Amino acid sequence: MPPWRRERSVAITLGVVEDGIIHLVYTRKKSSHLTPLEPARRPTLSALAIALIVVSAVLHAGWNLLGKRGEPSLAFFARSMATGSVLYAPLLFWGPSPLQLPDVFWGWLIATGACQALYMGGLAWAYARGEVSLLYPLARALPVLLVPAVALPWLASALNAWDILGMALIAASALVMPLPHWRALRLSRYLTPALGFVLLAAIGTTGYSVIDKHALGLMTAHGYTPLQAGLHYMVLQAMTTWLWMWPLVRALPNERHAARRLHRSPAARRAWLTGAMILGTYGLVLIAMSTSADVSHVVALRQLSIPLGVLAAGYWFRERLPPLRLGAIAVMLGGLALVAW
Repeated sequence: MPPWRRERSVAITLGVVEDGIIHLVYTRKKSSHLTPLEPARRPTLSALAIALIVVSAVLHAGWNLLGKRGEPSLAFFARSMATGSVLYAPLLFWGPSPLQLPDVFWGWLIATGACQALYMGGLAWAYARGEVSLLYPLARALPVLLVPAVALPWLASALNAWDILGMALIAASALVMPLPHWRALRLSRYLTPALGFVLLAAIGTTGYSVIDKHALGLMTAHGYTPLQAGLHYMVLQAMTTWLWMWPLVRALPNERHAARRLHRSPAARRAWLTGAMILGTYGLVLIAMSTSADVSHVVALRQLSIPLGVLAAGYWFRERLPPLRLGAIAVMLGGLALVAW
């Protein structure tokens, strides 16, 4: 009897690269059709790639916890993005000069900075009003539902039954997560400021996810390797994001007060650390992707940050973790794995 395995075809995958950053990634995707084929070795991650992804997941959950600690604010994340861009600015000297990129690239960069600022603002204001164990998984997972809605013209022919099932599981788990128990199911559970700001963060993530695909494509078309393009773009995006965030901080009274308090408090040092972690997570994943035969394995393993963030929030902030929420997170991870793999 011949061996059977799933056929693979080139498709567009929803790749969570950094929180922050979800890109539409061209990769090899499983189809639901089974056909007899010659035995083939399944692509596996190297020990280095696995280590990098695990460290990246820890850093990703860590900077979200640092953002929640104390007084979450747009001012805190603005300082973090500024310091992160300064720390990693030397990367711009490796590879082609960004000055050679066409004008349309800079237009995409300005647009992605606005979306990234929207994401950071939504995240900060959500954390100021709710629990990380609820908000962090939602902020990570909701864009996986929103990106296909925005990018439907590109994705319609690439989505298969596994993608649709995964997205259905994500949607169901997102609806269940705000509930402490089934009897609490009512509309008022969802009409809260914290969940509204998480939705704002997810919209921002969706915006820059679609934009970044075009911008990175322009960079690789102008002499960048994929790794160089990602690292340069990481720094340039952080700089542009700060340029959008700082005027908002100056314009909003609460954020002006937060910026003044931040300047005189130990949280300023945490902002440096947070900035290094935000950009560092992206860089580690890019390196892992450059050493991996299948980007979908990287995407799936990165979801380790969700249970890490939830458990750390329960320990660090003494947040309650109802069994229903833990079960919903497990279902969400299953849905994310189906979409990514």
